[in-house]
Amino acid sequence: MDFSIEAGIFDYFPGMRLVVAAAEGMSVPTDSKPVAAFLREGWRNAAAASKAYGNPQSHPFIKPWGERMKGAGAPRKDFPSSIEALTRRAGKSESPFSIHPFVDFYNAVSLSYLVPAGGFDIDALREGLALRLSRQGDSFTALDGEAGVDIPPGEVSYADGGMIVTRHFVWKQSRHAIITPESRNIFFVSEILGELPQDTAQNVLDALTEGLRRFFSAEVRGDILDAGHRSMRIR
Repeated sequence: MDFSIEAGIFDYFPGMRLVVAAAEGMSVPTDSKPVAAFLREGWRNAAAASKAYGNPQSHPFIKPWGERMKGAGAPRKDFPSSIEALTRRAGKSESPFSIHPFVDFYNAVSLSYLVPAGGFDIDALREGLALRLSRQGDSFTALDGEAGVDIPPGEVSYADGGMIVTRHFVWKQSRHAIITPESRNIFFVSEILGELPQDTAQNVLDALTEGLRRFFSAEVRGDILDAGHRSMRIR
């Protein structure tokens, strides 16, 4: 089972790198305090960033998402990136929200480096994972929805076969392959735009792989993908 990126995606996001990590044997820690502390640290970082340039969408790490997604047919006003939405929340509240340790961990990485980050339950995937443009017949079931809806062709999407697992790239995740406390094998991904500093991708990869081993005792394989290296074996 592979993760692959359609070559045309880089026409919309030139210079982009994707930090990926396949973690096997994840276990919920008996002591969740270290993950909670990591999340609080990231939350404070994002809270400061949300005000540093007047608003989150003007921060130089976040602003390019609005520009790039508009070029891909998803204007920021209607489809804000996950990192913009998360940073905005951090700027409005002193305390971070918590879901469960696996999600709190990737949110902490996201907030610490001001980049999107997410994950998918490997055991729920049917055909593998692809970052591609949506096609006729693709379907999406939102986290807060009960039934799938047809997706128009041409949206930048993460997909498992004909099931869209994230609409508009870094906007909204599906119920399919969502991470739960029962997940044991998880594929993590963080999207680093070409406008960000060159060392960002390596820093995020180190944070992901080291944190997954330290907090969750996982076996981890990590990589950085780009236009010249567009796939990785998930399992």
